[in-house]
Amino acid sequence: MKAERISLTIGEVCAKLGIDYCTVNPHYLEMINDAKRLGEIFRDLKIIAGDLEAIAEKHQIDGLKEIIHQDALDLETIDHDIIRLAQRIRKENGN
Repeated sequence: MKAERISLTIGEVCAKLGIDYCTVNPHYLEMINDAKRLGEIFRDLKIIAGDLEAIAEKHQIDGLKEIIHQDALDLETIDHDIIRLAQRIRKENGN
């Protein structure tokens, strides 16, 4: 197991148990946590966009579908950015 993964695992377990832990690689943990959070936000936004589109279709709200479509395209760009960030993290840490 790579040292980065050990630090991440120890950090996550300590956080769950309320134990203060300072890793030798805090930048790595911060990047991992940020990437996870971005993924969660992206997932939530896709769900919201789908709900909005369903409501717009159900009530025939003019113009909302086009706005949602553009937002969905923007979300796809964000998704690709998240993937690139995750790949960069892996590459920087030799995974």
